[in-house]
Amino acid sequence: MPTLKVERIEVGAQPILFIQRRVARTQLQPLFAECFPKIFGHCMQTGLAMAGQPIARYVATGAGLWTVDCAIPLAEAASGEGEMQAGQLQAGPAAFAVHQGPYDRLAETNAAIEQWIEDNGLQSDGPAWESYITDPAQHPDPADWKTGVYWPLAKV
Repeated sequence: MPTLKVERIEVGAQPILFIQRRVARTQLQPLFAECFPKIFGHCMQTGLAMAGQPIARYVATGAGLWTVDCAIPLAEAASGEGEMQAGQLQAGPAAFAVHQGPYDRLAETNAAIEQWIEDNGLQSDGPAWESYITDPAQHPDPADWKTGVYWPLAKV
């Protein structure tokens, strides 16, 4: 993995539409394959304007099941329907880095961000999320994949 640049950024409030599930870490890819098309389809069917790439927000992680939100950013707030919930990404300061490479190496980027937070005397505050910048269908080589990784920070 190339040298990772972690930086502090300000994130604006971002409306999202999401499906929340509890799954084992090993089931993340099947989860994304199921949920993202459902949300895309709903947006297309109802005319909701999408405002960016798919997002996975990690509400709770651990040795067993993880609570994960599969989300799509929206141009403006909308109402949820059925299993799709309306919400927003947390606004405020965040530690941010771009991970380049396969998804199975994202843990290294998250560990680097966590270390950067500690090294800078900061504290995380809220669930981290990933924004999938590169579409694997258009770029099949995992070495080309880019993922934005965000860790909200406590305001100081």
